[in-house]
Amino acid sequence: MRVLITGANGMVGQALERSLTAEGHQVNCLVRRPRLQRVAPPPQSQDYAWDPDRGTIDPDALEGLDGVIHLAGANIAQGRWTSRRKQQLRSSRVEATTFLVKALRNASTRPDFFLTASAIGIYGDQSDREIVETHPAADDFLGTLGQDWEKASAVMEQDGVRVVALRLGMVLSSHGGALATMLPAFRWGLGAILGSGSQYVSWVSLEDVVGCVRFLLEQPRLRGPINVTAPDPVTFKTFAHTLGGVLHRPVWMRIPSLGVRFLFGEMGQAVLLSSCRVLPQRLLDHGFVFHHASLPAALNACVNEREQRS
Repeated sequence: MRVLITGANGMVGQALERSLTAEGHQVNCLVRRPRLQRVAPPPQSQDYAWDPDRGTIDPDALEGLDGVIHLAGANIAQGRWTSRRKQQLRSSRVEATTFLVKALRNASTRPDFFLTASAIGIYGDQSDREIVETHPAADDFLGTLGQDWEKASAVMEQDGVRVVALRLGMVLSSHGGALATMLPAFRWGLGAILGSGSQYVSWVSLEDVVGCVRFLLEQPRLRGPINVTAPDPVTFKTFAHTLGGVLHRPVWMRIPSLGVRFLFGEMGQAVLLSSCRVLPQRLLDHGFVFHHASLPAALNACVNEREQRS
């Protein structure tokens, strides 16, 4: 199988590249910048350049594809959401997807599937309600951004391509993402509960994200939105104390909601304080088995992996 991956420099993209090439699949990686620090890339993987901002893409990357895994997108939780930052978030998702879809539709062949990253932020702040894929999108910045992102990908359906939107929760890994950012403070006993701590965190291990994608590649009838989260969402207070317990460190600090909003503005409210209790209903209905279904197991695996590398 020949698969195109965008966002191949990212944590999820790299993990999928390793998984697919390990089984002998050919992976075409679309990258904005050369990956100079790559160590002995597998022969089944090749980098191709693209720059959606400038409207350029190597056409050789698009030929003979069985499928596309589209993960490119600027970090939603990096810095305050100024007007300029919001435009960057939108451009890297909606406009980049529109450009990629147009290029794929102009290629000589069409892929069988198009899996696109999305996010559970599309649902907005839902307090303690359990949310499944049929829940409507929120009428706020993240909700609108998520809808437009998924709509840009859905255009591929006009050519008979199976389109799946991966609504990702907080991806746990010691390699990067939110957990890697949090670990140093928690290791020093300086981990903090944000706001009241009652907001729900819908998380998923990196290993299960890869497993989910591999599962979806083998499920030709599954299309549309898929919640990629573990079946055990927890409050932030529980998350913080569980992480502290895994590290054998107390969690005694609290940053009030006002402080989070002061430091991070709208992003802090939408990403750090909002509550979204998401369930992976469609994955469970179709028999997907999570490797890390509970938070303690997932965090222990991440911490142990980090310690083995250091």
